[in-house]
This record gives sequence, structure tokens and C-alpha cells, in this order.
Amino acid sequence: MPPKKKGGKGKKKDDSAEPPHDGSWERTVENGTWEKPATDLPDANVWPTWGALRERVLMACKEIKIVNTASLRDAFCNEIVKLSPPELTTINLQGSSNLRNFVVSPMTTCPKLTELDLSDCKSLEYVMIQSPSLRTLHLKDCQNISKVLIHCPHLTKLELMDNPKLETIMIWSDELTSVDMSGCTGIYTLKLQCPALQDRKVPPLKVVEQHVKPVHPPISFLLKETYGDVAKEAAEAKERDWKSKKEDSVISKVYRPF
Repeated sequence: MPPKKKGGKGKKKDDSAEPPHDGSWERTVENGTWEKPATDLPDANVWPTWGALRERVLMACKEIKIVNTASLRDAFCNEIVKLSPPELTTINLQGSSNLRNFVVSPMTTCPKLTELDLSDCKSLEYVMIQSPSLRTLHLKDCQNISKVLIHCPHLTKLELMDNPKLETIMIWSDELTSVDMSGCTGIYTLKLQCPALQDRKVPPLKVVEQHVKPVHPPISFLLKETYGDVAKEAAEAKERDWKSKKEDSVISKVYRPF
């Protein structure tokens, strides 16, 4: 009988063991900076307790920088806004090609946010920012953006150039002194509540064609009214003529039809 092999059967992999952690998670908790794709964050779909770990990592962020990626979607931005990290000062999502909407609201969200970069987000269509702390906003070269609403009392720097499909822009800021909208050739609605504004580069606004009701009735109505009066007069004349002939009839009234 041949001797038994040493070591026996290999151990089966324990599927119940938690997968190893990415080292960047703990580093982010320590230094407050996340610079990797959002897909590298802990995911509760991978391991049940990682939902809480993901929240711990994001809540520790002071700076989030995820640039030039197609993996970032609206859901991640909504998650950040919902969590509202208390020490978050900078969000840089430049070149996120699948980002469509970005909303920071209400005013209490991300209370220390001072800089936001959404430049070169080619699919971005709608932006609304309400922030008492934001001072710098980069929003240039977003080829599909159509509506921007900004309520940031302390905003001092705004880049809005080269957004050809931008139609509506509303800005409320007490400290903004200049605004450059060069290359924004499709603007229909512009509202600037910026008392400190001194320098503005705004292309001519597009005028929306308005269909105004005429002060007089349309010709078709007048013709209808005229012909109606004529027809009425003709009917009345015909009735008068019939009555007069009836009165002149030689037939005894007894036999006259009613």
C-alpha cells in the first residue's frame, strides 16, 4: 500500500469570511481625502456591514476628487448631499461624463463647502446650488447644460463659459463682482440678483416669439358675424312678406290655415 500523502485535502475557502478592506478606506478616515473612483468605496452589496463602513468613510471626507470618469452617476452625488459631511470643503467632479443632475439643497447641506468643480461634464443638464459657504464654482464647458440656479450669498468666483445649450441662469449672490458667460449663446432667461456685480460678459439674449391676441376680432369672426346679420334680415323680410300676402288672401278667414 502506497504511503499517504502529507497534508491531506486542501482546506475549502470560507465563503462566510469578510473580504479584505481596501487600504484607502482607512486612509480617507485619517486624512479626509478621497481621490479614487466611487466604485472603490465600500459597498453593502458586497458585504452587509460595509454600508456603515461606507458612511464612515464619506462622513470623514474633507475633499472629494473624482475626475475624468464615466462611472460616476447622479446617485453618488445624491448620497453625498444626503449625508452632508460636516467637514467637506471641496468637491471636484470635473470630466464626469455620465453625470446629469447636481443639486445641493437645502442651505444647511454640506455647511463648510467652499469649492465645487463640475467643469467638462458633457452630459450635465441641470444644476441647483443652495449654499451659504460656497465661494468658488467652476461650471464651464458643459455642452448639454440647460438650467443653472445658484443661491450662494458668499460666492466670489464663477466660471460659466462655453455652455452653448444654457437657456436659463439665475444667480443670487451678495459678493459676486464679475460673471463671464462667453460662449453661452442660447440664453433665454437671465436673472442676476448680485448687488456687488461690476463686470458682466453676457451675450445677447434670445427672444422668445410670443403669440399676442389681436385687439380686434379676427376677420373670419367679422365675416361670420356680418353674414349672420344678413341672413337674419333676409329671414325677417321673408316672414313679413308672407304675412302681408296672408292678409291679402281672398279665402275666407274661416278656412285659412293657421
